[in-house]
Amino acid sequence: MLVGSFALTIASFVAASAVSEYRARGIEEAAESITGNALPTIDCLSRARSELREISLLLERVTDDHGGARNSADDLSRLSRTREALTAERNRCLALPTYPGEQAIEDRASARAGEMNASIDEVLRQYEAGNRQASAQELDSKTQPAIDRLDAEMVDEIDLNAGQSTALGARIAQLRASSRRTGAVLNALSAVLAATAAFVMVRILRRFARLMETRVSDFELFAGRVAHDIRSPLASVGLALDLTKRNPELGLKKGVLDRATTTLQRVGQLVDGLLLFARAGKAPEEGTMANVGETLAGVVDDMRPSAEQNGITLELEPVEADLTASCSPGVFVSLISNLLGNAIKFMGTSDVRRVVVRARDLGRSVLVEVSDTGPGVPSSEKDRIFDPYVRAADAAIPGIGLGLATVRRLAEAHGGTVGVRENVDRGSVFWFELPKAGAPSRRTVGHDLALVR
Repeated sequence: MLVGSFALTIASFVAASAVSEYRARGIEEAAESITGNALPTIDCLSRARSELREISLLLERVTDDHGGARNSADDLSRLSRTREALTAERNRCLALPTYPGEQAIEDRASARAGEMNASIDEVLRQYEAGNRQASAQELDSKTQPAIDRLDAEMVDEIDLNAGQSTALGARIAQLRASSRRTGAVLNALSAVLAATAAFVMVRILRRFARLMETRVSDFELFAGRVAHDIRSPLASVGLALDLTKRNPELGLKKGVLDRATTTLQRVGQLVDGLLLFARAGKAPEEGTMANVGETLAGVVDDMRPSAEQNGITLELEPVEADLTASCSPGVFVSLISNLLGNAIKFMGTSDVRRVVVRARDLGRSVLVEVSDTGPGVPSSEKDRIFDPYVRAADAAIPGIGLGLATVRRLAEAHGGTVGVRENVDRGSVFWFELPKAGAPSRRTVGHDLALVR
């Protein structure tokens, strides 16, 4: 949940940035279209219309011929310059980008301009030939209508660009309003997600703190019990050595040193168990594997004398020859030895005394079970039977309670699991499951976080 909250928070920030960038780009494009196309087109067309009106007035003055020859010459010169200015303004408009439908207007305007220029040339030709009446008639009947038609086309193009400017302005306003709304929503979402992530982090930290407190408490209890189990036999050894020192013959005669040696051996076994438990959490080496059938057969053969000495029938069900587990043979031996040793040790006074070992291929993993006909595990102990230093309340057999804890630690270190259930008839079934050789382990980085959660 914490990772998801952080991911959503980052995603909201990225989304807000992307949306803002998209809207800003839309606003920029609209503004560039207005300032780089619509407004320049309106400006040059307005100038062209002004030049067009000037041409119309000059033609009327020339054909009217009431100002004398000198004025007519000036008007003709101005008319030539104005026609050139009109052409220049129209060329400037034609060089600009067009909006949808604008090209058709420009094509019609070019045709109207061609008709107008041809008619103007005819007016001037008749005027220079001295046919003043024909010149005025051409102006009224053809030239002026051509000028009006060209002016109408330019008005249509101005209206089209003005409409585009209005639409683009509305688009800019819409994008700005939408950006503000989207930004507000994403900011609120980011705040909520950040608060959620902080809340989840606090919960995890509190759980971790409680877990650490529990671990410390368990460690203190564990250390106290270990110290007691080591100190008590060492005290007996100290007394035996002191007695032997004061009276060597009496010590040897009563077997004091023999008992002291046995006690030290038990202390050594305790230390070995602690060392094995400490090393059980070590990460496995890549590529290690153990042949399940061969390893089980070897351990069962080694423990058969102990089972027979306690009147227990020890059986191994057939195992597939090529079944392999993803762990070293030594780890597999430790796992099965601890479970078998417990089954034999805690058989108690059961009438039916039988232990069966079986292994099954589960596809991606290997399941190994040790089934016994002993007294079973009390329901109150099942949830904590695999915890370190946990033993049955009425256990009279010596031990420190690290065997099953070592089994669980070894199995989990190799991506496996452990458990216990009731046997069908009587007793218990202790089991562990490990990945098959070559199969991916279930142990991941998230595994440790899952323990905290």
